[in-house]
Amino acid sequence: MAKKRFMIQPAWLDFSIFWALIVSGIALAVIIQMETIGYGWPEPVALALLVITLGVAGLQVHRSTLIITDRQVTLRRLLPGNTLVLPIGSVTGVKATGHTLTVTTQAYGAITFVRLGRVEAVTQALNALI
Repeated sequence: MAKKRFMIQPAWLDFSIFWALIVSGIALAVIIQMETIGYGWPEPVALALLVITLGVAGLQVHRSTLIITDRQVTLRRLLPGNTLVLPIGSVTGVKATGHTLTVTTQAYGAITFVRLGRVEAVTQALNALI
């Protein structure tokens, strides 16, 4: 089996909190800009906050992937220390409800994450391993 990669996001609560913080960071950058200068050249502090916020958001989208190979299933998160590597034998079940996927494992129990694209491809790839 070739390596398969799927873009995922954390479970709905974590997903909502993270993206609410991103929207709040963008809103704060706009507020700082409007309160200090208004319409005009970007305020350096507001611009720096906006760039950092968008950078973290982009990094989150880029890093949060599910990688399936012949030997293991890897759940990558924003921080490398939160990455889970599951041997093929430890995955015992897969359940999809809407855009939410729950992978049952021996070592970690139920792991829930969100796939905003087609979930059928992920469930088929994971079920092929069980």
